[in-house]
Amino acid sequence: MISHPPVTDTERVLTGIWSEVLEIPEVGVEDNFFDLGGHSVLLHMIQDRIAARLGKTAPLVDLFQYPTVRGLASHLDGGAAGEPLRREALRAGGRARLAGRRDRRTRTEAGGTGSGE
Repeated sequence: MISHPPVTDTERVLTGIWSEVLEIPEVGVEDNFFDLGGHSVLLHMIQDRIAARLGKTAPLVDLFQYPTVRGLASHLDGGAAGEPLRREALRAGGRARLAGRRDRRTRTEAGGTGSGE
């Protein structure tokens, strides 16, 4: 059973599209596209199917900003609940990941294993 099933028509269409594109049996409306294995190439397929089935334009930047069905559906329907990810949060997360990679690389170059020792 899906933990967060679709409620609106747009959510139902989007969960169907994501299931097809990601080739998984079920998608909850709070599931993150990228956590489910999605990537930028698949977003083009999502974009095309949204246009075909909903008759709405979904620029790629919107698909990155609204990575859940609920957020994207709300955005496409003109609602406020689909607030995009804040740029500051994205930057902070990116900086943290880069710092972690840099630390591992530095340990490896210094003769460590880079495995968190």
